[in-house]
Amino acid sequence: MFDAGPEHSPMSGLDEYLVHNYPHPVRVMWTTDAQAYERVWFTAQDDTGELLVVCGLAFYPNLGTAEAFAIVVHEGRHTTVRAHRLLGDNRMDMRVGPLAYEVVEPFREWRLTLDDNEHGTSYDIHWFDTKRAVFRNLGAGMIAAGRPFGGVAGYDGFGVQEGWVRVHDRRFELTPAHFNGTRDHHWGTRDGVGGRGRWSGWQHTLSGAFVQFPNWSVWTDHLLRNLGDPRPGSSTLRRRTHRLRFEDGTRLLLGGEVDMELPSGEVKTMTFERLGNQIAFLRCGMYGGPNGGTPEGDIWHGVYVGDGVVTGETYDGNDPDVRARICGLDQHHMRFECDGEVSYGLFEAYDTLAYERALTGREGLSLLG
Repeated sequence: MFDAGPEHSPMSGLDEYLVHNYPHPVRVMWTTDAQAYERVWFTAQDDTGELLVVCGLAFYPNLGTAEAFAIVVHEGRHTTVRAHRLLGDNRMDMRVGPLAYEVVEPFREWRLTLDDNEHGTSYDIHWFDTKRAVFRNLGAGMIAAGRPFGGVAGYDGFGVQEGWVRVHDRRFELTPAHFNGTRDHHWGTRDGVGGRGRWSGWQHTLSGAFVQFPNWSVWTDHLLRNLGDPRPGSSTLRRRTHRLRFEDGTRLLLGGEVDMELPSGEVKTMTFERLGNQIAFLRCGMYGGPNGGTPEGDIWHGVYVGDGVVTGETYDGNDPDVRARICGLDQHHMRFECDGEVSYGLFEAYDTLAYERALTGREGLSLLG
């Protein structure tokens, strides 16, 4: 279970688990910072704009808390299940309430489950990696960019899924031919962990595209290669320039285009268009920021909610007033096209901060059309 292929070196299969503490033993944290965290995050989205799943699991060793969430969006109807418990000593235990995460084969397969619950959604999803995960220490770059937190490392990737998702009385079958997604695993310190009082007030405007094509993929600015590619490692875009379109009234992201300068100097232009109102509103997953934490209760990552507590809610994301009230750091389900290839993925932006920055032409953002 702890083995991994040489293409993932220096990581081992154990790196898939939420146990990182360099340079100390697992139960002795490397820092006393209350904002220390470790998180895994997964998505699964279809190629029709009908179903989107975003879920995550996080541990906060210095706060003694563990939490997990699942967001299931069906044709704009947005349901979240959140679960909380005390962390305890066993950081190999990746179950929180009805949500469980299991490494089947490191850097190849995970199993994600959401048991039956009062919020009417459940799933059993097998995740299969398609792109090579590559370890990155992001701390130095974050400090150079002026971010208020710098101790972050980890890896990201893409995959396909099979299994099923239940939304009330409907069951959807997931097949690799029609579902794909992205995942990441990061650890270190994160601004805002522990609640609003530990947030610096800084917020990144957008992460950008998470999309894979048959022979290449882009995870924000990170170019990932297929598993088994003879070329080692991965690469990073030199520059990204976004031209964006937004909804009237709400100013939520609708689509746009991005110029991506490759390491070779070649520039690719990729266009993207949102599928209906398929948006995962990450505030519901406790991602706090300028718009607050969860829309109901203002819960932020790591905040103690209780031991064995499960909460959730459903919103009608087809209502623009609802979208405007619960928006923040959002995952927009998009159709992408580049060099004649079409794929389906996500675009992450902080609504409506992205509109404000594009309106004034800041951070490489502008309005399209």
